[in-house]
Amino acid sequence: MHYIIISPKAKKELKNISKLYRKAVRVAFDDLAQDPYLGKPLTRELAGRFSYKIGVYRIIYKVNKKDKIIFVLSAGHRSRVYK
Repeated sequence: MHYIIISPKAKKELKNISKLYRKAVRVAFDDLAQDPYLGKPLTRELAGRFSYKIGVYRIIYKVNKKDKIIFVLSAGHRSRVYK
């Protein structure tokens, strides 16, 4: 099991997610804690990070294998989260 650390930027962005998806985000965090490689590996300037889909929203995160920590870097609508 991995620990999840949410960055201040991601916390702010998570507050803007609609209530309909907030419960799905909590479930996604539970899923990622069990298996952090469920998300899609990103490429180019975002290499080393993963993207997890929840409807139109995305969670961008990094995995530290050694310490078993998942760093949530960004979360939000797919049109803005990769910038």
